[in-house]
Amino acid sequence: MSVGYKPKIAILTIRNSYNYGGVLTCVKQVYKFCEKYFDPTVFYLSFDKNISANLKSLKFSSQTRKTKYSGMNAVEIGSKWAFWEPGHYSYTLSFWEKVLEEYDYFFVESGSCICAYPLVELNKKFAMWVAAAYQDDREKRIENLSSFRLLIEKIAYSKMLKLEKLILDKADFIWALSKDTKLRIDQVLGRVREDLLICNFPVQKKIDLKIFDQNKEKNIIVVGRFSDPRKNPEMLFRVFDKIYSQMNDAKLFVVGMKPDEKVLEKFKKLKSYKNIIFTGVINSKDFEFYYKKSSLMILTSYQEGLGIVGLDALSYGIPVVATDCGGTRDYIVNGQNGFLVKINDDEDMVKKSIQILSSPDLHKKMSEFAIRFIEQHFSEEKIYSIFKLGLCKVYPELKKIFEEYDNSDNLKDKKVFERLSSF
Repeated sequence: MSVGYKPKIAILTIRNSYNYGGVLTCVKQVYKFCEKYFDPTVFYLSFDKNISANLKSLKFSSQTRKTKYSGMNAVEIGSKWAFWEPGHYSYTLSFWEKVLEEYDYFFVESGSCICAYPLVELNKKFAMWVAAAYQDDREKRIENLSSFRLLIEKIAYSKMLKLEKLILDKADFIWALSKDTKLRIDQVLGRVREDLLICNFPVQKKIDLKIFDQNKEKNIIVVGRFSDPRKNPEMLFRVFDKIYSQMNDAKLFVVGMKPDEKVLEKFKKLKSYKNIIFTGVINSKDFEFYYKKSSLMILTSYQEGLGIVGLDALSYGIPVVATDCGGTRDYIVNGQNGFLVKINDDEDMVKKSIQILSSPDLHKKMSEFAIRFIEQHFSEEKIYSIFKLGLCKVYPELKKIFEEYDNSDNLKDKKVFERLSSF
């Protein structure tokens, strides 16, 4: 096959309504990888009322639509009866069959594995990159549902667990976003999958060293969708208030979607609140601005498949103090580039944060280690080679395509791939 020809690959994912977050960040990385070797298109289930069946508008049919998703070529498949999650894909299976018929290669990227269900039903071979078990992805999200929606969720729950186990069993290859993800997959299946590799997220160092001046700079950064209860914003504001009580020049940059007003009302009367800066959703240049102004990241989540924002902080030489919430174990080395604390252990997070912010020597040591750690373990070459290895396990003929492109492009990438192929 000539280097000029690129076979088509379908990337199945989910789309959220806020157009940022961990899943989209990973999909963009998958799309970037696939563009080198394939002609990629992203596919996702849509809840847009213009193409979805909707009881309120008495619309009983769905359609598909070509579109652009964050700059990527995409096709969205209108949902049918969105309130019933077990039917999201089975009710639209005929649409999936039609839009996927011209594709031979399939890459799934999502939080949980559920969006791979059409490929199972259509007997397609596929590899998938997943971050969390369905239960972990769902647990905190349902707390604020209405009584009616909660009843529907409870009825659907057992069916969704069966679908999840079926998909995890039928997948031809799995990349787990973290060690914790792998553990949860094995627990769901009740066995250890052999055809599975841990595949973290690639990042590149942004600076050589974070120079910290404790007399001028005690800026703490947090990044995320804080309207999501899984991010545990209550702990975040409690912790910052206690840090502020000992360091009243400390500031907190809250980057991303603000918490619900009900959460904020609890903290607005605190003296520390005036030192909290809510940036809202920002662009990449502004991200860089706030990272460069910050000296510490704190991460208070209940659950993270990986916690890519923590990796981003390390790439800027910023130490991270995070809850031991799953994926953070893959990149925080206690005492070296940050600390792990128990979920909702405010006192320990405050203690560790002040320890870093009050010691330029410790901060310098952690910053240097953070940058070296990123370079050694989270390079794009390494992650892309793990992608290729998994795809070759599912589609052996792709090895030749990868070799042809790599021989004409990136020798370093090829060497990493060959080293990993001993798996």
